[in-house]
Amino acid sequence: MTRSRDTLLRRAGALLSVGVRGARPGDPRLERDLDLCAEVGVGSVVLFDVDVPHYRALLAGGVEAAEARHAAVRNVESPAQVRALCDHLRDRLGDGVVILVDQEGGQVARFRPERGFAASLPSATAFAALPAHARRAAADAQARELADLGLDGNLAPVVDLGSRPEGPLAAKERTFSADPAVVTTCAREVIEAQRAMGLASCIKHFPGLGSADLDTHHARPVLDEAFDAEVELAPWRALIADPLPPEILMASHAVWPAVDPDRSASLSHAVLTGVIREEMGYGGVISTDSLDMAGAGPSTALGSGSVEAAVAALRAGADLLMDAVNLAGPAEGIEHPARRLAEALVDAVQQGAVEGGWAEIDRRAQRVRSLRRAR
Repeated sequence: MTRSRDTLLRRAGALLSVGVRGARPGDPRLERDLDLCAEVGVGSVVLFDVDVPHYRALLAGGVEAAEARHAAVRNVESPAQVRALCDHLRDRLGDGVVILVDQEGGQVARFRPERGFAASLPSATAFAALPAHARRAAADAQARELADLGLDGNLAPVVDLGSRPEGPLAAKERTFSADPAVVTTCAREVIEAQRAMGLASCIKHFPGLGSADLDTHHARPVLDEAFDAEVELAPWRALIADPLPPEILMASHAVWPAVDPDRSASLSHAVLTGVIREEMGYGGVISTDSLDMAGAGPSTALGSGSVEAAVAALRAGADLLMDAVNLAGPAEGIEHPARRLAEALVDAVQQGAVEGGWAEIDRRAQRVRSLRRAR
């Protein structure tokens, strides 16, 4: 590999946010993944508590769900271990690497009391039902713990409306309310608590999955006549218009046919650039949801990700291309996708896929680096 190619890989790799396998320094899986991430200068790492392929294998072998969840350790064992892991990630990938987690509360919480963590929020629905002072106290406590663990940001809050009670989000209590005003209020409380601790916040999943009848982990929903854009977009518009808007906006793998009938929002130039950047005036980091989800396109093996989806998202205007490396295929023996993804991104830029070329890639990378928490 030439020096110039190596430099280009690192410029493109700065846009990647990936999962890694292993909880402790010296774990061969972790070190192998980090070797590949380091080669291409991966800009961000996302932590997970459960290794999904291992969990599924245990279930298939007859292990009870709770036992399987506890046994299928990914990156999280205890608070002290997570702090040490964050330090190790920075040692291996550079002090500028941005470390993120999904800590919504309720069912979507990577740091749980049974592993010694103290401050997970209740579910979004339960959070919204609390008195205002209790919401603020809970949000403050969780943000303080996340900062103490060494995180740079939290991939929360969810600002999808609970407009379909039986839908994939509302049924799991991942939505604050069907009322845009309640959603906006609760989201602001979480964002303000996180910002006070120096943490970046992520509002998700644009343009809103509250009316969707399918889970983007397993399918690509279409936002049909049940999607009322004026209502569903109200929290997004309000939060983006705040003096300090959320640092990250995550686009979903749902198709919004009124804007782009052919591509999911996460891969659509009309959505990411046309609506989010130009119409709504958002200047922060635009992230995809994980590209190994079925809604983003085919994914045949753990770690393969979706190279085509990553390139499409790059073309569309995404700053942060996320691959959790945690959904499909066997748990062992599959190479981490960081290098393949970076190679594809370099080729796409070299072929003129991004208006502004490498200068635009560097601008996007700088947005990602701005998420790094001052210490």
